Amino acid sequence: MLGRPWKLATIRGVPVLVDPSWVWIAALVTYSLWARFEALHPQVGQVGALAFALLGSFLFFGAVFLHEGAHAVAARSYDIEVQGITLVLFGGFTSARADARGPMPAFVIAAVGPATSLALAGLFWMLSRLSEGSATPMPGLFGYLGWVNLFMAVFNVLPGLPLDGGRMLRALIWRVSGRRETATRVAAWVGMGLGALLFGLAAFELSRGETFQAVWLAIIGSFILQGARASDRYVGIERRLSAGRVADAMEPPPPAIPAELSLSEALDRFLRGHEAETFPVVEGERVIGVISFGSARELGATDPLRPVREATVPLDRVIVVGPQEPLDAVTERLGTERAALVLEDGRLVGLITAGAAYRWALAGR
Repeated sequence: MLGRPWKLATIRGVPVLVDPSWVWIAALVTYSLWARFEALHPQVGQVGALAFALLGSFLFFGAVFLHEGAHAVAARSYDIEVQGITLVLFGGFTSARADARGPMPAFVIAAVGPATSLALAGLFWMLSRLSEGSATPMPGLFGYLGWVNLFMAVFNVLPGLPLDGGRMLRALIWRVSGRRETATRVAAWVGMGLGALLFGLAAFELSRGETFQAVWLAIIGSFILQGARASDRYVGIERRLSAGRVADAMEPPPPAIPAELSLSEALDRFLRGHEAETFPVVEGERVIGVISFGSARELGATDPLRPVREATVPLDRVIVVGPQEPLDAVTERLGTERAALVLEDGRLVGLITAGAAYRWALAGR
């Protein structure tokens, strides 16, 4: 990836992100459609061909979003938190603990994505038939989108991680064997086999002089191979997390702000320059909540001498864990972006993030 994803929107509490790598495939799809429409339909002109190409790109990535959105809706139906949907170079992925409710919900969550793409393929082919008499590129555009969605459906059900088919295979093996770890390893090994097969096909296409196809097969093979290897490595990480405790991986606590301090002084000494962070608020040695730049400034703008405690977010609205809690359960609660205060008898002893937990797990492998 080329950097941090950009946030497009938040839909029903789910952030929709775009990875910078997506720009390249968006440009390629738009340009290829533009060249195709300009050659096959010269009557629409360059500007018209570009307009149809942009429409095609919008529908293409809309279909990708619906594929990922189906995963998110299915996860939500099982009361599984969805941390976000991200569009990337080869489509997208939905961040959710799909296996949190067992193998069968995991199978359904994985299967609805390809099923949605298959349904969209049928819809676009129907639209292609209905618009056949048109002198515009619409019939060809709908036909192209039908084939693309059929490819997405078939490609995604290939039985190897990190594809949806690999998640479905993993769920089935988990259901039969009762061992999630074994299921993950088998699905990851199949994914590595698929990646190697695609590399072999890329070499074959290159020997035939088909350089473009060879490059794309190699890129897709590399994507699958890396994802499968990451899934295989994650098995060991999960095992270590289940054996670890928060105290093993927590970081030093952030600076604490006394509850009796004025908001003006808190802004000057702690919060200004740290607008994206939150700080614990203490009375004596006990943590009573957290405060951020935004909450302090909102109240401090009207009365800067008010004490910090009056702008504090109470502790029952903050993620709090104990030092002896298991790391696997804590990382599941945190997701990818959040942090938790580590308290022992009301005293602040550390801070834990999913990133810190995974770094600890990796260091011990």
